[in-house]
Amino acid sequence: MMIHFCKSAVIMTQNRTVVDRIYGFFASMRLSLFLFGALAITSIFGTLIPQEITSEQRLRQFGPKLNALIELLDLGDMYHSWWFRLLLILLSANLIVCSMRRLPKTLKALRAGRKMMTPSRIEKMHLHGRVELPTSPQESKTLISNLLSSRFTKCVWQQQEGQYFAVAEKGRWGRLGVYFVHLSVLLVFAGALVGSLFGFRGFMTIPEKTSESHVHLRREGQVIPLDFEVRCDKFTVAFYDNGSPKEFRSDVSILVDGRVVKQAAIRVNDPFTFRGINFYQSTYGSQPTNIVLKLENVSNGKSQQLEVPFRQPITIPGSKDRLVIMDYADNIGNFGPAFYIGMARENQEPDSGWIVAKQPGFHGNRLDGLRINVLKYANSYYTGLEVKKDPGVWLIYLGFVLMLLSLIFALYQSHRRVWLALTPGQKGTAVHIAGNTNKHALAFEKDFQQLVHDIENMKPDSQRT
Repeated sequence: MMIHFCKSAVIMTQNRTVVDRIYGFFASMRLSLFLFGALAITSIFGTLIPQEITSEQRLRQFGPKLNALIELLDLGDMYHSWWFRLLLILLSANLIVCSMRRLPKTLKALRAGRKMMTPSRIEKMHLHGRVELPTSPQESKTLISNLLSSRFTKCVWQQQEGQYFAVAEKGRWGRLGVYFVHLSVLLVFAGALVGSLFGFRGFMTIPEKTSESHVHLRREGQVIPLDFEVRCDKFTVAFYDNGSPKEFRSDVSILVDGRVVKQAAIRVNDPFTFRGINFYQSTYGSQPTNIVLKLENVSNGKSQQLEVPFRQPITIPGSKDRLVIMDYADNIGNFGPAFYIGMARENQEPDSGWIVAKQPGFHGNRLDGLRINVLKYANSYYTGLEVKKDPGVWLIYLGFVLMLLSLIFALYQSHRRVWLALTPGQKGTAVHIAGNTNKHALAFEKDFQQLVHDIENMKPDSQRT
């Protein structure tokens, strides 16, 4: 990315006001370099350090000391940190002030370029020439006009006391290309700030046939409620022969006030968007349902069967004892699937432990004097959706499109101008011509010499064969 920096031209005087000093500070090229450098360096940290993971994950990855430093500097979520936003705001202000400082000079140069030049002034130009034509000034003007119209987009003539003056140009707006580049950068920064302030990124875990209306952010302890529900109607997964997942898909319904307003299928790399919030298929898993347990009192042999929901505490009928299935594992110690159950019996200390599901006679299937067997259960899938809202993304897209067009405009479009003065000469008409460009000087000089040559060799229509 090529960005035109304005030069710091701060003139220190004793009479400068506070506003002048602030203006000079933001117009400083040193500030531009410092801010760009700071953003580049911090972005490296943002790339190397995983963003928006939990503190436990970061602690395992980096250790306690480095994790403490990361949290102190807010490097684990730096794109939402106050100092990163401040860098963007300062750089935006710097870019605006620099543009405002240079724009009047650019507009003045554009306006000055349309003024006619006398022969004496043309001769003072670095790139100039003089040719004699055997035609009258009026006829020469007509011939040269035809030639210039094929090479320049605009040509203006003036007549004064039998003399003709002209200025022709093309690529006039190329001088403003750098300001459109600045504008595109500001749009990108604005989009990043809007996304940082008003956007979020989190996840939802939705078991089949259930709905969820809260997004859990990667940042710990933060939950964002939605004004609608996402229901997972069906989850399917296909596997390769080696057992790895080939494709997984979530068929979801959007419910507003309990009414289905939209349905969609979410696949990997095929997200779904509703009300500006994007849902990406991220992960999946399974969890048990329809769990039926048999509780047998070891001391008296009495037993009963209970249907227990997953992770929802219940009171055992006929008692004040409480039971909850806290977790599930597909395989515990090569004993097969197992449930982690917590038990709180009246007047006793709470107890918990793994209950093996497929081995009812396993000696460890006991809690607080109760033998527990899993009579039946079924597994159902849950889908893991990454949820992202970034209201500034369209500003960023617009900024990058404008940046691409502006760079092409600024890099390849040069402002070329030629000035002509047609005065009576010894043979008929003396043509004084000068030209300049704001870039690609060597190529322009070659074209200028060709233009002078073509003017010198022009013939009136009456002499053409």
